[in-house]
Amino acid sequence: MSHVEYLMAGTGMGMGFLTAVQYVLLALFVLWLLGEVVIRLYLERPLRTDFYSSLPRLAVHPRQEEVGIRVVTGLGWAHLGWIADPAAETYRIERQAGGSWDEVGQARFGSFLARQAGVYRVMAQSRDGAPTRVIGEASVQPGSGSAPLYVPRPDGPWQPLFRPQAHGYYINDHTLYQDAAGQWRLVGITSKTEGNFDAEKYFAVGVSDEFPAPGGMREVEPVADHGELAWAPHVITAADQSYHMFWSPHRLHYAVSSDGIVWRDHRVAMEAPFHRFFRDPMVLQVAPGQWLLYATARGRYFSQVDVYQSFDLQSWQYIGTPLRCGLGSERNSPFASTESPFVICYRSRYYLSITYNNDSPFWAGILVSLRVWPDRASYNDTLIFQADNPYDFGVYRGRGRSLSLLTRLQAHAAEYVQHPQRDAWYVTTAGWPWAATLTSGEVAVAPLRWDPAA
Repeated sequence: MSHVEYLMAGTGMGMGFLTAVQYVLLALFVLWLLGEVVIRLYLERPLRTDFYSSLPRLAVHPRQEEVGIRVVTGLGWAHLGWIADPAAETYRIERQAGGSWDEVGQARFGSFLARQAGVYRVMAQSRDGAPTRVIGEASVQPGSGSAPLYVPRPDGPWQPLFRPQAHGYYINDHTLYQDAAGQWRLVGITSKTEGNFDAEKYFAVGVSDEFPAPGGMREVEPVADHGELAWAPHVITAADQSYHMFWSPHRLHYAVSSDGIVWRDHRVAMEAPFHRFFRDPMVLQVAPGQWLLYATARGRYFSQVDVYQSFDLQSWQYIGTPLRCGLGSERNSPFASTESPFVICYRSRYYLSITYNNDSPFWAGILVSLRVWPDRASYNDTLIFQADNPYDFGVYRGRGRSLSLLTRLQAHAAEYVQHPQRDAWYVTTAGWPWAATLTSGEVAVAPLRWDPAA
């Protein structure tokens, strides 16, 4: 018997002690795993998904014929977009070479990113064996050269911009725009609490003649009060000077306005988005008659940002995941961690900003419901990714392991505003009063500069 074995035998310790430790560790692991499974199943239970949420099944083929192939071009790339029917078809993308057509890719959804010039066509291949048919043809000519890379950085202190008092006590996710009269408007999440997300059912509105407003914005009547949750509004102006507002969660709400002040025709534009935990929609026009909608989402485990495509601002179809998280990513909450996506095109290069919140373990969601945020500095963690196109920002695998990650900012639910009259840029931050550290319920604004990358 060895000396160690002798001592263990004399004290009554041996394999029984080691087995007890292992049982405790195993029990803890099982409890953690059970908690993860139960919480995720509970949260996902009401979130039904269906690709045809925005475009009825019978409308797909007529819209396919109407839209055909639409092209967006940039420096070094071109994108082919079309109406897809992924339940019934797959798509073969071909490029003309000499007198023949060569296959250059396959797609399930209505999206293909091309890098070579030429004539392309999209072929619909029916899953039930029906004859293959042509969706459309398009001539593609990517722009020459490459877009320069810049790094966005705050260029001054945060200044208070707006905090409601009559219709709410704080602002979280928000949007900023100029109405038809030229006044600046801020529309944002609020409630008469210190940050109870279940009470957020309309948007507070701030107005000012200037931006940034030297004395802050004045509060006016709230909007979008339809008796259900109202999160993360985003407003864009179309070519006909009409205003369009989108918001969430879990489904896409939509309203229109002729002046950006009075909103009408509220409807649910997308009843059941393609992936779970859809929220925080942001819309970017990429070409005349073509828009992309970015949204927070989650796959089987990892968080991600989804993108939807529209040719009329009325119907939307999922076309891909421009940013996904993978092994090494620090946060993958049961209800997604890639919040408040915002895409900017600056000098022909694209920048995707997300607020990287909500830790992975299941108890993080329970703590949020109890208004507990253990690491309050992480509430202001904004990540910015870059790409030469708005369709693919790569994979986030954590700090130092993500090629497209450009920089990080201290901000929450950041919005990026370009002042059209003086070509100046600004960034905002906001958040729940009990969690935010940069603000106390108000939206704050700071100048933003773009530094050439070294």
